[in-house]
Amino acid sequence: MRLLGSITLLSAVFVVSSWAFHFPSSSLGRDDRRSTVLSAEMADEISHEYLNYVHTGVRSERLMELAAQLGGAHSQKDIFTKSMVDLTERDSFFVCTMCRATVNVVARTFTSPEGELNGPNRDENAKKVILDICDLFDVQTPEVCAGLFDLNWPIVDYILNETIADSRTICGMLPIPICDVQQGEFNFTLTINGDLPTESKTDLPVRSPNDHRILHLTDIHYDPEYLEGGLAECREPMCCRDPLPEGSTSTPAGRWSDYRDCDTPRRLIVNAFEHIQKNQKIDWIYHTGDVPPHNVWSTTKQGNLDMLTEIDELLTEYFPEIPIYSCLGNHEPHPTNVFGNDRVPDELSVSWLYDHVWSLWSKWLPSEAESTVRKGGYYTVVPSQGHRIIALNSMDCYLFNLWIFLDGSVVLEQLQWFQDTLLAAEAAGEKVHILTHIPSGDGECWATWAREYNRLLERFSGIITGIFNGHTHKDEMNLHYTPEGLAVAISWNGGSLTPYSNKNPNYRIYEVDPDNWQVLEHETWIFNLTAANEGNNEPEWYRLYYFSEAFTVNTSPYGIDQWLLYMAKNPDMLRKFYRFKYSYSEPALDAGCNNECLGATLCRLATTNYQDKKRCQELQAILEETLENEPTAPPPGGDGAASLTAYSLTSFLGLVFVLRHFI
Repeated sequence: MRLLGSITLLSAVFVVSSWAFHFPSSSLGRDDRRSTVLSAEMADEISHEYLNYVHTGVRSERLMELAAQLGGAHSQKDIFTKSMVDLTERDSFFVCTMCRATVNVVARTFTSPEGELNGPNRDENAKKVILDICDLFDVQTPEVCAGLFDLNWPIVDYILNETIADSRTICGMLPIPICDVQQGEFNFTLTINGDLPTESKTDLPVRSPNDHRILHLTDIHYDPEYLEGGLAECREPMCCRDPLPEGSTSTPAGRWSDYRDCDTPRRLIVNAFEHIQKNQKIDWIYHTGDVPPHNVWSTTKQGNLDMLTEIDELLTEYFPEIPIYSCLGNHEPHPTNVFGNDRVPDELSVSWLYDHVWSLWSKWLPSEAESTVRKGGYYTVVPSQGHRIIALNSMDCYLFNLWIFLDGSVVLEQLQWFQDTLLAAEAAGEKVHILTHIPSGDGECWATWAREYNRLLERFSGIITGIFNGHTHKDEMNLHYTPEGLAVAISWNGGSLTPYSNKNPNYRIYEVDPDNWQVLEHETWIFNLTAANEGNNEPEWYRLYYFSEAFTVNTSPYGIDQWLLYMAKNPDMLRKFYRFKYSYSEPALDAGCNNECLGATLCRLATTNYQDKKRCQELQAILEETLENEPTAPPPGGDGAASLTAYSLTSFLGLVFVLRHFI
């Protein structure tokens, strides 16, 4: 799923290296322009005041005022556990401002030749500064900040010394409108040859008894240290590992996991595999990444390797004869999110991870796949005649993979290989399924990469019949459009086995046509976590819905586009989708989905590049008009206009203005 973090490059490393996940407008409104200016001014002032503190050893009154203003205005937990695009306006302001300020301080004091702290003790000094900023601005607990520094500083230090990127460049890559700046040096264009589609893709084969069934598992997030009865409400980004303090009134962690920022105990994984083995007929398994848990501040290389091996052994035990095709998620490496390429120093590379996953995946892959897996964690395989699978390493697009700040052009290599492989598939008359962890429309996917990836999907839409991903932990999908608005491909998201956070565990099964490999149907299976955790109950898995029965029988890209249009005109259908998206979890049902939430939910379905919201905005305009004419009484089922934030950004900015100028 997601999992973000908090101050950037170091804050953005800490913000960033722990995150995995608003749909703001593509143009800045008045509040956005005001907050853009104020964020930049505050970041400069924080940098100036903090550098004075470095020189004098005395924290000025102004520095303490700034710390009080920002430190008390953000959600310490949410900036680590929510996707950046899902943050409230206040949290987004905090992340952008602290990103700029921290990168300025680090660049000035540690990477500049005349930097005050650039010397033989620079690593020790850097840690003191980062932990001090973490404490001063109440970013996270000392343990989390120290852990994130220890894991990420060698990489950050190397990148800052080898690149000319500054705070505007680094923080401008974040999916926060007030931080966004044009990135000419982080732009590229692929040369793509061939004819482009001239109409939306409407093909829809007839279902038959011979259709293949594919199990989609994603975001298992296995936590071997999960503690039943432990502390489920903690300050850290992940809970359910520590004992419940004596005298605590908090409800202890459940036996089968917990909605409250907790990951997946082994017993839940075994129970899920047993249920699937006994109750489902499946021909293939697609596993789209993220095996380790969300303890991003305390991972170890061996721990990640052991978890990958353990889950692979369980899959082999329960599904010994079923081919399993996997791709990497952002939680597989150590430290989290950071995938170096073959140009980075050996001591900072993740070749150990690529070598290990090859040893696990090779039983289902051809020998010629070894070179690309060991090089970059991607591959292609033809499991049956006419059916090709391409598994991509989507960390090339992930904004929290710090190595893209060193040399963004390196991502061209995998994209060019992707194009060459699609050309070969086209020449061979093959249909293609794509496995990739991060959806290209996720705000944390680099927009330049997403743009070129979508151009390839457009060019080869005639042979691409299914895209499968995870990362968001939500049961959803994304529809890919051409610049002219033609619907050409669908990315199906498998949700997550982990309940992190506020979800019921789930898996998906697709029914696929055996001739062109198009998804004709899918069904989602879940169990209610609250019910399972009562007494000594076992999870009661049940089918939450068939897509054709709940929504539409037309699963072609054109059919899905028409369904999105229908939901824009019929908000109750969109509310129903929202409930399924969160796998009917009680926290999500209790929170409800107000009109802003409905607009964001619809927009996400029609977005495959965060910076291209054309179809999203068209659908939102229709939805807005529909909602204006809707009865004011909220429908049953917890879908009323629940407030999403306690204060608007305007109120927050007004408060900051007063504090800055009149106190």
